[in-house]
Amino acid sequence: MLEINARPGRHLRQLIELIGEPRLLRELDIHRTTLRRWLKEEIKIPGHQHQVIRLLLGDLPGTAGQWSGWRFDQGLLTAPGGDRYRPGDVLSLIILRQQLTAQRRELEALKVRLAISEEALERLAPAANESRAWG
Repeated sequence: MLEINARPGRHLRQLIELIGEPRLLRELDIHRTTLRRWLKEEIKIPGHQHQVIRLLLGDLPGTAGQWSGWRFDQGLLTAPGGDRYRPGDVLSLIILRQQLTAQRRELEALKVRLAISEEALERLAPAANESRAWG
């Protein structure tokens, strides 16, 4: 879990770099002077704003750090690498996984059929060559 008050300057600078100072001031509903005091560690960050900072940095609540770096930004789920997902994108992953599983099963069945066909061809090839030679 991210402890913002343990390293407020570093985390706030990351957040400013990520979303920009004007947006950070709006999101936290604070004045620029307050932000400067937090950055200089003159005052501690209050709990409710601490939670907002954690969310903006990607510490999603209830995930025990398993989604570290992921965040919600303007209604989209944003991955640590910057890829953004709409709700429909996430829901479609279930369907895509089911399709992939079905295609893997089909591929395995085709591999078995191919192996059987190749084996039959190997057995029949000598007989076919003999009949042509005598033919």
